[in-house]
Amino acid sequence: MDITKAKRGRGWTAARTAASAALAFSLWAGAAAAREAVLTVLHTTDLHGAFLRGEDGREGNAGGLAECAAIIRKARAENPCCLVLDGGDFAQGTASSLRSKGLLMARALGAVGYDAVALGNHEFDWGVDAAGAMAEALEPPLLAANLKVGPGAPPGFQKVKPFIVKDVEGVRVAVVGLTTPNLPNWFRDFRASGLDTESSIPALERILPEVKAAEPDVIVVLAHQGLLVKDDESNEINAIGATFPEIDLLLGGHLHWVQPGALVGSVDYAQSGSGGRGVTRVDLTVDTVAKKVTAKRFRHLPVTADTPADGTVAAMARADCEAAEAELAKPLGHAPRPLAATQAGGGLSPVQQLLARAIRNATGAEAVMQGVSAAARIPAGEVSVRDAWRVVPYENRVGVLHLTPAELRLAMEEDMAFWGTDRYVPVSGIGYDLFPNAPEGERVRNLRWPDGRPIHGRQRIAVAASSYLLAGGGGRFPRLAGLAGLPGSRLEWAPKTLRDMLADEIKRTGTLEIPPGDGIRVHSRERRPWERVENFEGGLE
Repeated sequence: MDITKAKRGRGWTAARTAASAALAFSLWAGAAAAREAVLTVLHTTDLHGAFLRGEDGREGNAGGLAECAAIIRKARAENPCCLVLDGGDFAQGTASSLRSKGLLMARALGAVGYDAVALGNHEFDWGVDAAGAMAEALEPPLLAANLKVGPGAPPGFQKVKPFIVKDVEGVRVAVVGLTTPNLPNWFRDFRASGLDTESSIPALERILPEVKAAEPDVIVVLAHQGLLVKDDESNEINAIGATFPEIDLLLGGHLHWVQPGALVGSVDYAQSGSGGRGVTRVDLTVDTVAKKVTAKRFRHLPVTADTPADGTVAAMARADCEAAEAELAKPLGHAPRPLAATQAGGGLSPVQQLLARAIRNATGAEAVMQGVSAAARIPAGEVSVRDAWRVVPYENRVGVLHLTPAELRLAMEEDMAFWGTDRYVPVSGIGYDLFPNAPEGERVRNLRWPDGRPIHGRQRIAVAASSYLLAGGGGRFPRLAGLAGLPGSRLEWAPKTLRDMLADEIKRTGTLEIPPGDGIRVHSRERRPWERVENFEGGLE
């Protein structure tokens, strides 16, 4: 037996025993030093100017900021370790919020005590300057890591931050904001005002190292984007979840539905509804020593008939809400029968025809490219300002272009990609033939005046369209946006919004009788050379 080896073995065993004891003590000491805290994150989004339950708006009147504030106050009482966030689109959407162009809603968010707000797309509906004024008035930090602010932008946008880091009852939380990257395709004056956006992925790749250097316990991304099966130009939630597993909580919106917890990649996601219909609550159990989240619980807290209104918000908004209600109740005219807003034939439903007629009479345009702004019909009976709001919920302006027949056909061909869907935008005021099954470039033919005369190739047609379409319609109509920028198109903006044009037209008309749409022929197939024209046209769809 080797004595030396035996002695070495006994010594090695003793050393290993001592090391094990030290490790056990270290683990016990670490466990004793660990601090677990529960951070409650409360989230609203897409309030769209809703202050109070019962206030008229397009989201069903189930609640408003005042009722959501009551839910927030109760949650804060249950757990002071609380973070309150809003996902944007907070201002536009009600007649009460329009009275101050969002400034009252901006101040109300501060009164409730929100910790941060993401920048939404509808903040720009009243123009870039109005959006800058809201940013200036907003007390909580306005966040958008993917917003690029140039030196010529309105001063309020200098306040926009990519992220904040906040100590909440001993829990260190980083909140990174994202807006929708598609803003330049919705607002023509966006880039001209010194603003631009970038994709969420490079923005987060640039910002997250700085966020991590601040050593937060929790990383939250607050996005004005929503979860789709597949990402699009406006919503990049899937890519974010797949690329950044270090995010502890990803909060979305924009799409107006409730998703109180989903796994996107390896990131936990939630999105609240809209119009003040409820609050999403996420309880995060946080180990502040290990700086990691150990448990998560997701709940949606809806506004119900028993939910009280927060007194502070109700008092702030009461005067504007009462004045708005009086305005909405004003009569405009009478509808002998309901006017539908569904697709019909070439898209010429009664509501679309009424909108097109209102635009033509207000602008003098010869042709109007206009679909329905919302799926809201005008019921039979008295028609009021409220009905105009339901039909046109957005603050769209109207511009008039002067296009040659070839240029108009280019825009209409672009539009034919959406034929048969609710995204198709018909042209009224002139006649034409549509061949939906023909090759691209041959689907729109025979542009003619209402009396059947062909339109001369060098003659320019005054074509009106909404500011949304003229900015590209969210990326759907780049040709139309390009045509609007040509010097020969001579883009002219009408002084009134589309909603005001509609209200004026209803008052002027008195009784709303909308004749069937005409001037558009839709062909299901090409005419054979030997087929009689009258037989062919008699079989049109």
